[in-house]
Amino acid sequence: MSPSALLEFLRRELAPTPGRGSKTFRLTLACLAATIPILTHHIPHGLIVMILMYLITQEDTAATVIGSILGLIGATLGLGLALLAWRISLDIVWLRLCFLVAFLFGGLFLKRVLTIGALGSAIGLPASLVMILPDILPPSPEVLVEFVLWIWWCVTLGLSINAGVQLLLSPGDPLMLLQHELVTRIKAVEQSLRRLASSEALEPSSASLSSLSIAGMSRPRY
Repeated sequence: MSPSALLEFLRRELAPTPGRGSKTFRLTLACLAATIPILTHHIPHGLIVMILMYLITQEDTAATVIGSILGLIGATLGLGLALLAWRISLDIVWLRLCFLVAFLFGGLFLKRVLTIGALGSAIGLPASLVMILPDILPPSPEVLVEFVLWIWWCVTLGLSINAGVQLLLSPGDPLMLLQHELVTRIKAVEQSLRRLASSEALEPSSASLSSLSIAGMSRPRY
């Protein structure tokens, strides 16, 4: 990629598009709200809370809430299964390795067969990662269980606060956003076809086909 192409890409991606400021404000407010209990109660691994907020926030409120609910359910099931697997295989390395493989491939399988594939990743990935903790942390059952429970609490805290902030402050309606994006794409195609069919001077469309081809399906309008 040439320097000019890189600058054009950064200019396009960092442009103050409608909805970007309000979305940044909501995400910043969610992080600030989560920081208060983290610092007040000295919750360890608080960085996980912030990372999950950035990962789970989607382009509209409905997708964010659904992702938060699925993430909480998946993490609860995955970490619970990992604790049960520890009860059987904590001192048996080869058996823990078998559980790791089973959780990893089980999560990938569920991701492909379930209608909501993200639930499979939310179950399999945390469970498989937990299986390697006894090789990193002190081999004490109390320390390991406490670590996993704190991880679960950080996941719950981050997803709950972020979903609450999005529901309270985001006015975006998924159906309205979808209709708006559909109209935008139809108008862009119409303008391109008219430009190719005639030499008349047409007013430029609000978005080009090249930018819409790499954009998401919907964006917050407010």
